[in-house]
Amino acid sequence: MSRLKLAALPLNDDDESGRHDVGLRGEPIGEADVKELRDDELLDCGRADPNDHTLVAVVEHSGVLRTIRLTQKDSKVRRFQFQTTKDGVATPTSRPWWQFAFVPGQPGAILVVQAESQNLLFTTLPKTEGEPSLVYLLGKHSGAVTSLAVSTDGRVTATGTEDGSVSVWALDDGRKVASMKGAHDGLVRSVALSGSKSLVSAGRDGVVRIWDIQTDGPRLQLMHRLASEHLKSVITLGVTQKQPNYTIVAGSSDGCLHVWRISEEDASARLEKVLDHSGGLAVTSLSFCKDDSLLAVGTQEVGETIGKGTIQLFETRSWSTVASQTLFSPCLTCEYLQSSPDRLLVCTAQTPPQVFEGYLKLSALRRDRPKANVEGTPARSKVSTDDIVAMSPQVVLKDGREEALWPVVEQEQIQPTMDTDDVFDPEAELLDHMATLGVTDHDEIRRLTEAHIHAVAAAKVSRTIPLHEKSYPELTKIPTEVPPKKERTVKMQLDPKWLEIKDLGPRLEDLWNRKQREEQVADTFGMRAGTLLIAPEKGVEF
Repeated sequence: MSRLKLAALPLNDDDESGRHDVGLRGEPIGEADVKELRDDELLDCGRADPNDHTLVAVVEHSGVLRTIRLTQKDSKVRRFQFQTTKDGVATPTSRPWWQFAFVPGQPGAILVVQAESQNLLFTTLPKTEGEPSLVYLLGKHSGAVTSLAVSTDGRVTATGTEDGSVSVWALDDGRKVASMKGAHDGLVRSVALSGSKSLVSAGRDGVVRIWDIQTDGPRLQLMHRLASEHLKSVITLGVTQKQPNYTIVAGSSDGCLHVWRISEEDASARLEKVLDHSGGLAVTSLSFCKDDSLLAVGTQEVGETIGKGTIQLFETRSWSTVASQTLFSPCLTCEYLQSSPDRLLVCTAQTPPQVFEGYLKLSALRRDRPKANVEGTPARSKVSTDDIVAMSPQVVLKDGREEALWPVVEQEQIQPTMDTDDVFDPEAELLDHMATLGVTDHDEIRRLTEAHIHAVAAAKVSRTIPLHEKSYPELTKIPTEVPPKKERTVKMQLDPKWLEIKDLGPRLEDLWNRKQREEQVADTFGMRAGTLLIAPEKGVEF
């Protein structure tokens, strides 16, 4: 019985040369830096780790994942590859990776989609060469997986397949949240998530669809169907994350960009703009910056041979081009970093990854962050309870009425400060607010806060359910008799051994275990559908 694992590989001379971190350190890459690579050495995809602002990963066409971590003085390059282990012998697999993605909130965790594979795989980066990581089956599809997206909060992931189906999976326990078979007529080229409630999919049929992810139902609910007579085969999607009003951009193979404005408040979708600024280059990647003011567009030349690519920045108010950069290799990835939203990661097929900022100004992946306090500027200190009591007003009676009398504070005690780290402290704000009411005891503050929350919740419930309406209008009286349980017509029962099988695929060993990612072995050899039901005295009720 063989098992799939992700193993760390020893470094070769090329990895020790340091050429991979040239662009990440902010050094320019010229045409002379373009390296002639074999087909299996060409890069297919690149991603930045949202959990580590110093780490970038690229995958070669041979299925070798290379991570590049920048330190203050140098860099560290590591290589990983899938291996199958049988009888203690490890055999590397050279199957290409079509896509991969880091999981926000789970350091070292990645999702992988291999070429022509129906499986969505989950694994973690091994810490050492001698300890490979097990690979788990997160989801199995009816067709080969062609597109992958992960929500920015790390709660769900979405996939699209070559048979036109789309699915959404929960990343905490691996369950399928919702899906839709035949969502598109043909291959699904791209999927994108706006938060964890809205899914956008686009296919070779030239149609963009918006789905509502219903957590209480197995099917995705279609909200909008977006199409245009000028919209051809869509390659990539870009979606903003601010709701209820957000923007969708679809990039097609002819270089056109279609922009829609979506409003969830009135359930409307409006085609705002059709752009054709790429000179016929195919759009391969789209990414919005954090405040949605800029859209980065990556392109590549269309042809049988490897050509050049470009990056363009569009200002989203007027949709005009504000900057552009020519690349010496097709653009595979251009995405704004979640850890540093002002910087853009760019990966190509033949050159090391680069980082830009602003209007495509060369930058570095790692920058020394400014200190919290400038020299000579006092730091902001947390307010203690004693300070709150001393600064809180005293309540006095004047002519039978209560008045707040503030204590006299000497002028030199209050010094204007330049706050360079204005961080909202909920605990300090709550203590300050309660002190103005004359409450300083921590237990009393906690009790009053909980009572206030419960009162607000009860008020909301009373407004949503009118008192004169019944929850069950058809129920007029309390039933006196319990309806008898209907006798089952099926005399056969389920064979208990089938309860151990979570997936009926051929000999799937490493399955996803809910709540815990532990290896499970399920051997389906020799099991047929005819053995599903057995005699009632030997089976279990289903």
